[in-house]
Amino acid sequence: MTNFILLPVAGALSDRIGRVPILLTCAGLAVLTGYPALQWMVAEPSLGRLIAVDLWLAAIYAGYNGAMIVHLTEIMPKHVRTTGFSLAYSLATAVFGGFTPAISTYLIGATGNKAAPGLWLTAAAAISFIMVFVFTRGKGSKSAIGHRARAPRAQAGH
Repeated sequence: MTNFILLPVAGALSDRIGRVPILLTCAGLAVLTGYPALQWMVAEPSLGRLIAVDLWLAAIYAGYNGAMIVHLTEIMPKHVRTTGFSLAYSLATAVFGGFTPAISTYLIGATGNKAAPGLWLTAAAAISFIMVFVFTRGKGSKSAIGHRARAPRAQAGH
């Protein structure tokens, strides 16, 4: 339900202020709060804490995806846009989504720390933050920091 509500909100916000600020903010929030949120949840497990952490992480995810989907299509050259988007999204989903249960189980078993999956979340978010920052610095794309979406203006005499 959180994604149903927040994905369009994040997408609309990214149309207003640009994709990059949303991507950096959400990745930064995941880096800063992912592990602490899971530590807090496992310190005194309860339904309330589970729901609070779930909603918090779902909000970060929805905010990130609301901007990321459009950002990926905007940075792909038009002649390979569909293939490029599909490949990038599918590989990221396979690697970071597909292996997450196994990696989380391993981390918990190796450390004895039930919040250890937060370390994997933090690592993935840090990679995302760095890549967004590095690959969008100085780019004049619609995804650039401070971009405001506007309808194209008709040129006089054309």
